[in-house]
Amino acid sequence: MCGICGIYHFSGKRVDKESLVAMRDIMIHRGPDGEGLFLEKNVGLGHRRLSIIDISGGAQPMFNEDGSIVLVLNGEIYNYLELKEDLKKRNHVFKTYSDAEVVLHLYEEYGQNFLPYLNGMYAFALYDKRKKRLFMARDPFGIKPLYYKRTGEGLLFASEIKALLQYPGERPCMDKEALMDYLTFQYVLGEKTFFKNIKKILPGHMVVINNSEFSMSRFWDLPAQEETNLSEGECQEALLLALKDSVRIQLRSDVPVGSYLSGGIDTSSIVCLASRHLGYQLKTFTAGFKEGGVYDDTEFARVTSRYADTRHYEIFPTSADFSNSFDKIIWHLDEPVAAQGIFPQYMVSRLASENVKVALGGQGADEIIGGYTRYYLLYLERLLQERISGVKDKSISSFPLEGALSNISQLTRYIPLLHYFFKENLFGPVEERYFRLICRCENLNSILSEEFLQDSKNYSPFESFLEVFKGGGYTQLLNRVLRYETKAWLPALLQVEDRVSMACSLESRVPFLDTRIAQLIFGMPVSIKFKNGQTKSILRKTVKGIIPDAIDERKDKIGFPVPLFKWLKNDLNDFLHERVGDTCCLNGIFKPAAIHKIIEGSREFDRDVWGIMCLESWYRQFFL
Repeated sequence: MCGICGIYHFSGKRVDKESLVAMRDIMIHRGPDGEGLFLEKNVGLGHRRLSIIDISGGAQPMFNEDGSIVLVLNGEIYNYLELKEDLKKRNHVFKTYSDAEVVLHLYEEYGQNFLPYLNGMYAFALYDKRKKRLFMARDPFGIKPLYYKRTGEGLLFASEIKALLQYPGERPCMDKEALMDYLTFQYVLGEKTFFKNIKKILPGHMVVINNSEFSMSRFWDLPAQEETNLSEGECQEALLLALKDSVRIQLRSDVPVGSYLSGGIDTSSIVCLASRHLGYQLKTFTAGFKEGGVYDDTEFARVTSRYADTRHYEIFPTSADFSNSFDKIIWHLDEPVAAQGIFPQYMVSRLASENVKVALGGQGADEIIGGYTRYYLLYLERLLQERISGVKDKSISSFPLEGALSNISQLTRYIPLLHYFFKENLFGPVEERYFRLICRCENLNSILSEEFLQDSKNYSPFESFLEVFKGGGYTQLLNRVLRYETKAWLPALLQVEDRVSMACSLESRVPFLDTRIAQLIFGMPVSIKFKNGQTKSILRKTVKGIIPDAIDERKDKIGFPVPLFKWLKNDLNDFLHERVGDTCCLNGIFKPAAIHKIIEGSREFDRDVWGIMCLESWYRQFFL
């Protein structure tokens, strides 16, 4: 895990070393163990290193044997040992034990077509001196970030947006379409960022630059095949084999590896499988809150810790911790983000970084395998409509209404969502109904200033949503939803996963996000992976007997809630009003009365106040 950056002047202008160093060293938290530069006329590459594999020999930028190809890479290639053996048989000679060197030799062997061979999380830039070609790519799920900006002189790229802003003459400008996305979904769609003209290289995409010619193309996508003929038992067996192997290769490291551990099925599965592979006691890390109840999962985490015999660590963040770290977290994130859970995630990452250098996590299981209650609610409405109308809906034919009702207790903690969802447009078009479930703001016109609305009148978050939701060619409703979540929501979660761990110089790995698992899940019959509407049904059956029964049977898990509502009403009330009171920087964007109404009308578990606070902190730090 590292930080990379680069400058490519199309005009032939020589790269300024000081500018490249400034871009690189603003990301020192991503790589405190080493630094490197490559400068050759109009091309410059920078690297900050967090040493994980081949501690003494893996410095970057890294070159091939004759020095004609140079590489900077952020991330890990998990199957590097297998790839290395194959390349040796093809007469490639290795100088290091690093996973990064495999990428150089793969490029020598296959050119730009080697990306499907990689199993890992990565974002890299490779410069071919002979062909004067810059080649960049980002892993299939977007676990590792890579941003770029096209300038009048050429192109800048980096692992974090703040690095691009270090380049002389770069003045940040807000992307208003991105803000509308954020207010609607609390994440940004597509390659947009909150900064105008700064883009993301999309997950599973590569960029090739020959002189001034820029092209981006997809090298990996979710599988098109649906509904394979596997039986339920075969699905369970295949998933367990894939998950075991993903955990096995993601434990490869020359430094200590630990794991996050919540009270849920995802991290419990990872911890129990990882403990079986290691030759030493796994260290696990959990955060909870002394407010107790839904805010404290530590007892369930201890159940798994005892079951897997881990060395367990806990942290209980306070309101003071929140006020002291909030602005720092937002600075590390580069952009406002959706959920309050970033705060305990940052605190537990900090705890983990004091004990290990690598931490496994459960990110991606909800989006790939179907873990959100909103999926069940959407299906329930469709099944009710089918029963009342008598018209068959082939997109939900996997199980009957009676089967779905057997799992209706999943909605016990979601009564406010039920009220909201069924309040209007019952049995409307499915894309509108799903949009309602993920929309965080029903009426942007009621909160945004007239000037802002006029400037962004030609943009519709709903139309952008439809572009993603209607893609992929899936016939089954669940697969359409999971595809959207994987394409739109998951990258936002992975941005948080990357930033809060890297803020602590900790490498975070996510074993559920293995392309083999995704291909398997999307090819499974919905009737098996989402049996009778039970969330993550196939995973529950697969890991039964591997994780504790108390975790398997648990019915009350709800994400990573933070007692922020209580804190803002009491200890942090002054903190809140100092941020979003009369001096709020956002008053030119929002109607001041709207901000006041949001604060006064907030309820427990609402995200509205959090969203405004994130925006305000971000704006102050990057624009003032």
